Amino acid sequence: MAYIQWLHRGTAPRAAVGGKGASLAALIGAGFSVPAGFAVTVDGYRRFAEAAGLAAFDKDLGPGDAAAAIGARIASTPLPDDLRREIGAAYDELTAMAGLACAVRSSALSEDGAAAASAGLYESYLNVIGVADVVAAVRLCYASLWAERALLYRAARRQSEEDAMAVVVMGLVPCLAAGVAFTAHPVTGARDQVLINASWGLGEAIVSGRVTPDSFLVEKGSFALIEREIYTKTMAVTPHPDGGGTLEIELSAAKAAAPSLSDDEARAVARVAAAVEAHYGSPQDVEWGLAGGQIHVLQARPITTLT
Repeated sequence: MAYIQWLHRGTAPRAAVGGKGASLAALIGAGFSVPAGFAVTVDGYRRFAEAAGLAAFDKDLGPGDAAAAIGARIASTPLPDDLRREIGAAYDELTAMAGLACAVRSSALSEDGAAAASAGLYESYLNVIGVADVVAAVRLCYASLWAERALLYRAARRQSEEDAMAVVVMGLVPCLAAGVAFTAHPVTGARDQVLINASWGLGEAIVSGRVTPDSFLVEKGSFALIEREIYTKTMAVTPHPDGGGTLEIELSAAKAAAPSLSDDEARAVARVAAAVEAHYGSPQDVEWGLAGGQIHVLQARPITTLT
């Protein structure tokens, strides 16, 4: 396939699969539990950009005008037939390994790099089911490359403009709980601690700011639990039971007040996060999910705010 790179088959360089794709492929190669998936490579984006005539747009337009013009062109241009066919064939193969539901996630060239992690800048879509919806989500990821906030972010950091984006399509983990783990304390900078934020369901509840997550502070080395703060988490984001997309559900008072991780589970998350840090050799922001009694790594990026 010209436009598909499986993350668990051979090398997956950043130039082909973007920052997120390259990081996930490296974690799979290192033996971490990462959902099966593939990347629609940057060549796939370039194939689409050529069909949409994006090179003709004046890149000297202001961010707002550029975002509106390029976004409208992307929205009105279907993916080329050859690209659609390859995505469809890869999705069919993936469903045989991981089930029908997928996460479709942007993977820009500079994303999750040591200089700028670009966390949350580009779009991701959860519980995507069926080839048509996967193709639609890929195109929406492409559009997020040219969203006004992305253009402003890159301009503020004087980054050269991204000229391509890969998209990762991976099996959706039906998380009992999920969150992020920082292998250095993001506030104090302490390198001997892992700070874990956790909540019920998919991690989107934390990303969107809809809940105040539980917090667990674990010492590296001994993995002793130093501190735990349990908050009332009134809702959870779960896969929609009737099809694609997600659903926000209200939790019972007892569930809302209960810890989303046991102490042993918090220590297990810390061990996985510390192993990810050891693999990369630098502090990491690790997105994780708990399902079937196992900690799955969903993403890892360098913490770029430490001094």
